[in-house]
Amino acid sequence: MATTQGWLLADLLRSLGGHKAHPGIDSHEPAALDQLTAACAVLMGDLGEASMRAVAERALATYRELDDQSRIEFFAHMLHAYAVERDELRRAYATWEASEGQAELADLFDASEPRRQALLRRLNHAPDGTLHLVNMRADLRQAMRDHTDLAPLDRDFRHLLSSWFNRGFLRMEQVGWDASREMKNHLLRYEKVHPMRDLNDLKRRLRPRDRTCYAFFHPATGDLPLIFVEVALVKGIPGAIEPLLSATEALPPAKADTAVLYSINNSLDGLAGISFGSLLIKQVIDQVSTELPHLANFVTLSPIPGFRRWLREQARTAASPELAALHIDLTELRGPAQIGTEQIGTAELRSRLCSAVARYVAVERRADGQPLDPVARFHLGNGATAWQLHWPASGADYMWDQSYGAMINYRYDPALVERRHEDYVRHGVIALGGQVSDLLPAGAARSPDTNSPDANSTADTADIGSTADIRSEKGTAPVDNHTEGIYQGFIQQTQAHPEKPLFHLPDGRRLSYAQVLHTSRRIASKLIGDGVVPGDRVAAQVEKSPEVIALYLATLQVGGVYLPLNTAYTGSEMDYFMSDAAPRVLVCDPSQAAAHVKRGRDGIVVETLGASGEGTLLAAELEHTEIAQLRPTDPGAILYTSGTTGRSKGAVLTTGNLAANCASLLTSWEYTSEDVLIHALPIFHIHGLFVAVNMTLVAGASMIWLPRFDPDAVLDAMPEATVLMGVPTFYTRLLGTERLSVEACAGIRLFVSGSAPLLASDHEAFEARTGHAILERYGMTETGMNTSNPYRGGPRRPGTVGHPLPGVEVRIVDRESQATLPQGEVGIIEVRGANVFAGYWNMPEKTAEEFREDGFFITGDLGVIDDQGYLSIVGRDKDLVISGGFNIYPKEVEGLIDVHPGVFESAVIGVPHPDLGEGLVAVVVPAGGDAPDETRILQALAGELARFKQPRAVRFVDALPRNVMGKVQKAELRKQYTDLFSS
Repeated sequence: MATTQGWLLADLLRSLGGHKAHPGIDSHEPAALDQLTAACAVLMGDLGEASMRAVAERALATYRELDDQSRIEFFAHMLHAYAVERDELRRAYATWEASEGQAELADLFDASEPRRQALLRRLNHAPDGTLHLVNMRADLRQAMRDHTDLAPLDRDFRHLLSSWFNRGFLRMEQVGWDASREMKNHLLRYEKVHPMRDLNDLKRRLRPRDRTCYAFFHPATGDLPLIFVEVALVKGIPGAIEPLLSATEALPPAKADTAVLYSINNSLDGLAGISFGSLLIKQVIDQVSTELPHLANFVTLSPIPGFRRWLREQARTAASPELAALHIDLTELRGPAQIGTEQIGTAELRSRLCSAVARYVAVERRADGQPLDPVARFHLGNGATAWQLHWPASGADYMWDQSYGAMINYRYDPALVERRHEDYVRHGVIALGGQVSDLLPAGAARSPDTNSPDANSTADTADIGSTADIRSEKGTAPVDNHTEGIYQGFIQQTQAHPEKPLFHLPDGRRLSYAQVLHTSRRIASKLIGDGVVPGDRVAAQVEKSPEVIALYLATLQVGGVYLPLNTAYTGSEMDYFMSDAAPRVLVCDPSQAAAHVKRGRDGIVVETLGASGEGTLLAAELEHTEIAQLRPTDPGAILYTSGTTGRSKGAVLTTGNLAANCASLLTSWEYTSEDVLIHALPIFHIHGLFVAVNMTLVAGASMIWLPRFDPDAVLDAMPEATVLMGVPTFYTRLLGTERLSVEACAGIRLFVSGSAPLLASDHEAFEARTGHAILERYGMTETGMNTSNPYRGGPRRPGTVGHPLPGVEVRIVDRESQATLPQGEVGIIEVRGANVFAGYWNMPEKTAEEFREDGFFITGDLGVIDDQGYLSIVGRDKDLVISGGFNIYPKEVEGLIDVHPGVFESAVIGVPHPDLGEGLVAVVVPAGGDAPDETRILQALAGELARFKQPRAVRFVDALPRNVMGKVQKAELRKQYTDLFSS
């Protein structure tokens, strides 16, 4: 065969003339170059497949023998000798213009293609031709640094390589330390993000069990990967690169909560700029999450390669005095070693630098509208969110040369990657995390395409151009006022996956979405038969069961107003609720039906529902399928406040309130159809029903349905679950069992606590035992949830309730003047947003008292916002003690008492005092055994508190009075000790 090829090639080349050098480029090595150009001319003639393969192979072999100068000359020859045939193009255009036929259009398309594309396709017939052409393009890109006129030839390469390297041909493999030596040397050579010195560096990145690498291969390149992605497993989102690169003790994968894609490399220079599809990173994440389903975060820690060059250009053109001054200050640092020195105001400089980087990443554009930064283009196009900036994140000289050591986390949410990618490609929308958004000045960013279906969607990010005024006191994204209702969300999820389990019951049964819909429609038929019309109240005082959720859904379906009531309410208490709310239907336990009928409540239909589903409520066989058309302002539910001061007030929550709060929580906590919630809360309260259940119904998730909280039952459920929502008592009792451990909680991604304050000591103890930081949030009956500690992107700080949720505004005002207070000062918490209730049922005067003219609701809670925007609850305004004219916040005193040896918990109250107005009393629960000494407690406080803040008396009790949600009932304590100082 070799003899035949040599004869054939010689015969073909003999008929061809020599090569003429391109003007402006010196001719060099004429024999080899002439042979190569002659071979190309032969390739463009009429050849059989065998001849074409032989000529192409010889041509590429000859090319590899050329030196750099000869290769540049060959590229110039290709550019000009194989350009578009202009006369042929004119003829084809004239023919098409005369006929405008499809055949003529195809001829016009062929005529417009440069002939060099046909030449490249024919060169590809050689053995391993594609790989050789990839290497040829790498040479071309090098030559273009000095010969920019060769750019049209590079476009031809890109056009062909993009079609040849279709993502469908790529395969992904995991590469470990047991890889071949050739593979190791390849990785070592092409690691360009964080260069390695030798195989020992590579070993540190491949051998530990918390490190791995994924590589993508193509049939045309054999065993050499096109792309490789290095992954580290860590706890928390990293802000520095050196710990990821250094040799440290490996973290057991089960203890990690974050996968960091810290280095992504194109390992063939000739494929630079060639897209392999925009969802390759999702493929890596899907693989990692399959192997380690407990991971909560998928992020990068990426370089910002063009920032320093861009900043230098901004300074040179004097386009921005601020950026010019920043450039000067950074230049004076002379390198990473000076960061943090006394001469440099690092915090102030960090703020200025990060603001400039945020602008560079999120705002600056190329002529084609794409982000200026190449790494930003890659990750945002792959569906990531520009999440968080860090400086200094690297002390390496190469990072300093790129971006003064600044780096960025791009976060990939598996549930949102495809949507983010589509928004970016179709509408130019860039997803930004709260920190990056906060760094951008108002109006600095380009608005998203208003035709985008998601342009106004709720997200855990702020889209570029969001009209929200993003501040620490306001949620990071607005909530659409037209958010789909809870019932509509449930219907959509049922249609999407009717057989998916909604309930996992203790007896092993599972109830699907379709089964619950069937039950709710039967109940809806019963309610219609009982005369319920839109706006009628449907009261429920029943034990927890799946059928109660079906009742709730049925009430929403027919347009009723759902009124859940505590099963502990007595007959006289129920008389008040029935008189005040005047429900059309009361659903009660079968054992209570006779008592309710006997009390003679006129106009109320009594239906029954037992814990096992028995009773009259499910008597209807027919299903009611019509859905009432309600507005977001129509009432959806009434919840009565606890009524510790005066009679209970019915807070009217609209369908819009319920939907908006649900939407913001789904986004903030990243709750999806993949989640399985352990539900051990009561369902007559906002936490158990309007948070836990609503989120599950709308997300299409599942619930492990427990009748009540039991530590062992919760721990038994954990292997099948991903989320636990509870009150502080849950976590206190879990800490009391030896079964609680890292392994027991390995599958849980989120623990939520609310409804009452969680002791900081319990927060810290739980994290120490499990590796999980509990997420505390703040809400109330009238508003649903207002704030939350971050799920991602920041610490969950014990003793705080985090930042405002999306669409919620929070401010702190002076209790006397109502003036807004600055950060760090205690005042009344006021909130505004789509989550805030419509008003109190039948109490227009009380409603008016609780709202400001600008729409803010006066919560009655005392709080303070720190310099990081975290809200802390100090107490209730009614719990504020004024003693001798001084304001005393009980929580401050309680915090000091609770850490005293022998104290389990405490409650500090004010009771009447003949001299001081109110005297401070500490009610203390001993930790066990003998009560601690009162004198020692007071002596310890004397060294920590001003005299007026110190309790006048200490009383010991076995337990503090609490309501069903775990809140301490201080009104009961004040009543008990009201005469303490009167004698």
